[in-house]
Amino acid sequence: MYEHVTERLVDFALKVQFRDLPQEAVDKIKLMLLDSIGCALGAYVTDRAKLALAFAEESGGNPQASIIGGHRTSYDHAAFVNGELITALDYDILGPIGGGHVAPFVTSPCLAMAEKAHVSGEEFLTALLLAHEMGGRFLSSLAGHRGPKDEPPYYEERLQFSHGYSFFGGVIGACKLLGLDAGKTRHAFGIAGASAPVPAGQKWEFIDGPAIMTKFNAWCGWASELATVATLLAEKGFTGDTTILDGERGFWRIVGSPTFNMDTLFGKLGEVWLEKLAFKRYPVCGHNRRGIEGIKSIMQEHEIMPEEIEEIVVKADRFMLTPNRLMTQVKSFADMQYSNVNIFAVAAYYGDRPSPAWQTPIVYNDPRVKALVQKIKVEVHPQSDEVVAEALKAGKAIEVPDIVEIKAKGRTFVHQTTEARKGTSANPMTKAELVDKFMINASYSPIASDQSQEIVQTIDELEKLSDICQLTRLLSIG
Repeated sequence: MYEHVTERLVDFALKVQFRDLPQEAVDKIKLMLLDSIGCALGAYVTDRAKLALAFAEESGGNPQASIIGGHRTSYDHAAFVNGELITALDYDILGPIGGGHVAPFVTSPCLAMAEKAHVSGEEFLTALLLAHEMGGRFLSSLAGHRGPKDEPPYYEERLQFSHGYSFFGGVIGACKLLGLDAGKTRHAFGIAGASAPVPAGQKWEFIDGPAIMTKFNAWCGWASELATVATLLAEKGFTGDTTILDGERGFWRIVGSPTFNMDTLFGKLGEVWLEKLAFKRYPVCGHNRRGIEGIKSIMQEHEIMPEEIEEIVVKADRFMLTPNRLMTQVKSFADMQYSNVNIFAVAAYYGDRPSPAWQTPIVYNDPRVKALVQKIKVEVHPQSDEVVAEALKAGKAIEVPDIVEIKAKGRTFVHQTTEARKGTSANPMTKAELVDKFMINASYSPIASDQSQEIVQTIDELEKLSDICQLTRLLSIG
């Protein structure tokens, strides 16, 4: 059942050409690239970015590839730093296919290898699209953090999961950009797979603070660097397990997944591209989006000022009550990404102005925010277990509607967020909204405003470039 999986994925990817891609998919991947670069630029406000940049500078290396918003460094260090930058704010796109993070693990290896090979815009877009598609499919083919069971509540939390396994998409994209043949590409898979991150997300969710920089316990910078090094070594003739994904002892079993879904991996492969994307409107965990929207909706509809709020209660998915989300004290950008009560307090004051500033001390230490935090509670939605179990049974995405209650002006106002979350395929962000998000993010980086505008225009016409370095030169400052 699981035979020749590695070979089939590699053979498919190496055959795909730009002319095979539907225009809709090309338009999507350009916006995804713009969003990822914007997230990287916005990340300059975080300590995680500063430390990664300092590491690269101290380590030295040949100036081979661009750090987004920074200087040039070696291919592997550029992939490391760019992976860290893209993920640092937790502002990057979710998907394709499932709700996992793919972009940070696949974009940076592709950027580094594209510079090495001086590929055209068409070649880069093809490889980057394949990297996201294959990374998303592979990640979603493994068991998610929840699965059905026969006894109440008819689902269980699973421990085997890591966003990092999407990095196989980065290997695919990087190998395609260097023009590696099928044999060397399979060796790159084996090199990377044998060194992959362990599924440590199961531990991360139960860290009750302070938040750590290795978000999800899936170190994005390392996984991105690993994909890059595996590709470079395979190019030179280094060997690895060319059947790393195959059989009953394949990668899925190595990392402890109870299942390996072949339909998710291969179903409509080459026919459907970049499904189930979700661009993020807010620089926090995606699970908080419904609560933020509910708070904003009530405050706008009833003209409630934050100072008038006596209490906020958000009833949400049970998953929102994991220990790492119950922190009340925020002392870093990383804390701010997952502390439910602080996220909702910031949303009340700054919800109409999402930006990297949400993760800076001037915002999370705002005395008004700290006071409102004391008035916020997060509880389990009364139908949470039922909704989760039904979604798993039907094979659908889990969408527990949040109930938001705000006490103010002597009344209790209630809003149930049943509409699709902003940024998803059912309620998409427009191109103009995504460009605006990019420009706001870029304003927090060393990149000048006119340079940011040129990046937007260049990505919009990326397929016309004869050399991708026409873009990467714009991404760096020297």
